[in-house]
Amino acid sequence: MFAQNNRRNIIPFSHFRHVQNETQKITFRRRSADRTLPIDILQLVWDNTSDGMRLTDSDGIIVAVNSAFCSLIRKTESELVGKEFTVMYSSDVDKNKLRTIYMRNLETGSFQKKYEKSFRLHDDTMIEIEITKTELLDEAEERYLLTEFRDISERKRWERNVQESELNYRSLFEQAVMPMYQSSVEGRFVNANSSMLTLLGYASLTELRNINIDTELYCDLKQREDVVGLMRTNGEIKGKELQLKKKDGSIIHVLLYSRAITVDSGTLTGFEGTLEDITFRKETEEKISKYVDALESMQKELTKLNVQKDKIIAVISHDLRSPLSSILGFCDLLKEEFTTLSDKEKMEFIDYIKESAEQQLSLVNSMLDWSRIETGRIALTFENIDLKNIGNEVIHSLLGLAKKKQIYLENNIPNGSIVNGDVKLLRQVFSNLIGNALKFTPANGVITLSREIETDGTHSICVSDTGVGIPQGELQRLFKIEEKYSRNGLDGEIGTGLGLPLCLEIMKKHGGTITVKSEIGEGTTFALKFPQPVRAGSSRVLIVDDQKGNRLLLSKFISRILSGTEILFAENGEEAEAIAIAKKPTLIFTDYHMPAMNGIDFLRKMRNNSVTKNIPVIIVSGDDIDNQIQYDALTTGLRKPIIFKKLEETVKGLVH
Repeated sequence: MFAQNNRRNIIPFSHFRHVQNETQKITFRRRSADRTLPIDILQLVWDNTSDGMRLTDSDGIIVAVNSAFCSLIRKTESELVGKEFTVMYSSDVDKNKLRTIYMRNLETGSFQKKYEKSFRLHDDTMIEIEITKTELLDEAEERYLLTEFRDISERKRWERNVQESELNYRSLFEQAVMPMYQSSVEGRFVNANSSMLTLLGYASLTELRNINIDTELYCDLKQREDVVGLMRTNGEIKGKELQLKKKDGSIIHVLLYSRAITVDSGTLTGFEGTLEDITFRKETEEKISKYVDALESMQKELTKLNVQKDKIIAVISHDLRSPLSSILGFCDLLKEEFTTLSDKEKMEFIDYIKESAEQQLSLVNSMLDWSRIETGRIALTFENIDLKNIGNEVIHSLLGLAKKKQIYLENNIPNGSIVNGDVKLLRQVFSNLIGNALKFTPANGVITLSREIETDGTHSICVSDTGVGIPQGELQRLFKIEEKYSRNGLDGEIGTGLGLPLCLEIMKKHGGTITVKSEIGEGTTFALKFPQPVRAGSSRVLIVDDQKGNRLLLSKFISRILSGTEILFAENGEEAEAIAIAKKPTLIFTDYHMPAMNGIDFLRKMRNNSVTKNIPVIIVSGDDIDNQIQYDALTTGLRKPIIFKKLEETVKGLVH
């Protein structure tokens, strides 16, 4: 069965016993007929196994080898059998050391039974093998070592390739700019790269693994349900837009690209994919959309203004042309007939010219005033004003004319009727209304200033007269500048038709309105309605800021200024809008720099909503944003850092 060496005859398998441990031995012997394991079968295994087999004696001499071993070692059987086992190694190997280890291990039985090894052969070829050693005893109790050599070079190369691929994948995964993740079906992160951690604002993978994806990542649970449903149905998602929450609670917009992870049975075990952060793009799209809407609105307004301008030009050109024609006509008469005209005629002509010129000047001044206010080119200075005092000032200035016409002027506005407004403009409103009333009130008539409190808490200042009244069909034309409605007064006074449109624009700048009621022969009442004042001790203040510290500091300041004030908080414009509509605060502080919706965008929403349009708003910013804000009686600004004294002055300017 085995090749012979030059020292002894090799004994058949049946004469060997396998040493399993010190107390138990298994003998390779023929068995009875019904349990026979023929030696031919052992010989068949030896000859046909793909593993190299080598039998060495106690001196390390090769007793037998099979063909697979010869092929592995690249030597023939004759080159191996009878030679020391070190013959298979490269010449640079310390063979004495190998021999010593072999003898000691065989003698003590302490050799390693199974292990893997890489070594250089006699022809300098490197091989990797798995070695299995079995100690055998013959009937003379002489020790032999049966060594099985399995070539694992290919397997090791495959393992190294797999390991290298794994390392490359891990490197790509970790270094990828695109956020990547793996998650379970139950809603837990299994793995995520650093870009994913950065995107969501988490410090470590451990921290991210502890969150519940359903409730702590998704803003809308319905979106999560849709994602899981699509993955179960289609096995993948390409570019689904989602809204997710970062660790700090801020909202981001992402596109999801994901695929299902399944086992061989087809069971869904999880998901893996990437996220594309499109928050900036969405914000830009929203801004562009707002700009487009604003441009469309502006275009409509410009079209409307252009039509209005054409009407105004048509009306004004007529009003300008008539007095100018009169002026030029009288000038020609004076020039051509000066020497023949009497002094009385000359003075009459000059009076006509003066009257027409004054009419022209009044018309031009009114147009300029209206234009400056309409286009925002006039600087408004808002302060606390007692309307009682404004009424007294205007009545005093018109008292001479009233006495001449024998008309009584009464100011019944109570003291302390405070509004936040521009003194000059409000004085002009009172002057225009009382001046108009003087034109159309007959002798012994009365013009009265009074205050009325509305059911919603707002108050109106009324200018009433006992004059001739205005026809009902003409009331709607009074405030339209393109109509330029005008009637001559009872004494022939000529108006420009621009006074009431100017009053309307001034009231708009003060967040108020102007209305009129009139009956022929019964007189006319103009009502100036101002926004509801904020009253100390009963106020509700909304503070809008994405920084918790800023909200807390401002709330402390407000509590010191307004005792008993209810403080409401919002972290962003959308949340603040909902609170403002539901709670109707009496004062709003808003930061300018906020995610998604800045302070000015929030202000525009407040002013465009009928519920919130009259709420005073203070915008707080560290930037110079004055050129971006359309300030009015209900809107003011504060620069950071907030100084308590300045804040107190500003708040008290809005709180009465």
